[in-house]
Amino acid sequence: MNGDPAPRVSERWPAHWYAVACASSLGSKKPLGVERLGKHLVLWRDASGAARCADAACPHRGANLGLGWLQRGELECPYHGFRFDTAGTCTLMPCEGSTARPSRGLCLRMHPVREAHGFIWAYLGEKRREEVPGLPALPWPAGAPEPDSHSASLERVWNARFTRVMEGMMDLHHFPFAHRRFSPPGYTRLEPYEVGVEGGVIRSTGWLRKESSPSGTGMRFDIHVAYPGVISVRFLERMGGIAVCTPVNSEHTWIAARYTQGYVRVPGLGWLLARLALALEFQLIQPDDYRMVRSSLPRSGSLEHGALIRADRAIVAWHRLHEEALGGASDTLAAS
Repeated sequence: MNGDPAPRVSERWPAHWYAVACASSLGSKKPLGVERLGKHLVLWRDASGAARCADAACPHRGANLGLGWLQRGELECPYHGFRFDTAGTCTLMPCEGSTARPSRGLCLRMHPVREAHGFIWAYLGEKRREEVPGLPALPWPAGAPEPDSHSASLERVWNARFTRVMEGMMDLHHFPFAHRRFSPPGYTRLEPYEVGVEGGVIRSTGWLRKESSPSGTGMRFDIHVAYPGVISVRFLERMGGIAVCTPVNSEHTWIAARYTQGYVRVPGLGWLLARLALALEFQLIQPDDYRMVRSSLPRSGSLEHGALIRADRAIVAWHRLHEEALGGASDTLAAS
């Protein structure tokens, strides 16, 4: 009927490796429940300490296994005590006795998982694990900062769609306006600005300068993005950051950020400096970005949503990779 609101179109994501948790948040005593790409997942560490990932719904009657327990590396359902091994096979049904043989219908749906660069990664798609013939490499820009004793991390969930968050992460020329409280006046010209794409990684370098200043002067930014959602930023000679962005669902995005600094190498003090810099970033700078990204319309970003210009070349490159991944993928996810 006329006057009815337009239906919301859900975002789509290709099957790929996605960071789903910080490695430090996954302990050895309890499982961790998360929502990523519209899927409720459970993560846990087996007896060897290796990370495991499965759909969170218990195949018995749907209890959330993220609320469960670990028994000698096996995942125990909090509702009826059913246990599952590292392959997702049900090994115990207490109500039926220790000699009962669970059916195959009681197996968990497992997802390939890796632990690297300080994060837990899961390969998420609609196909079952045994249907995936080969997996790509983890998305990680070469030279991106790794976790150490002089780095600090934090996590946030933004009420903004993944495509808009990724646009905001690559945007350079918003800085003197969205962050005018912290930007030197007049640094509005983005030039030179170079963008290259190789192997699923977008590498951009740009200088924000005054209109009257020589090219190549002013504030330099280096942003490298590994599709789909890993951003490496270098903004000072010995300080850089990494951010991983993963859809929680169609309307929200999980962001985990880490700062690494090389100015102070004293144990404890190095971490404190990185933590302070990261806290200032998310207390002062990122709220401006969040406000802009959250309020952008339509809620999703694409090549058709906006008249993109030269200064948006990295954003254009990301959307082209995204369209290519969706168009060539036989396995995609969507969440309303």
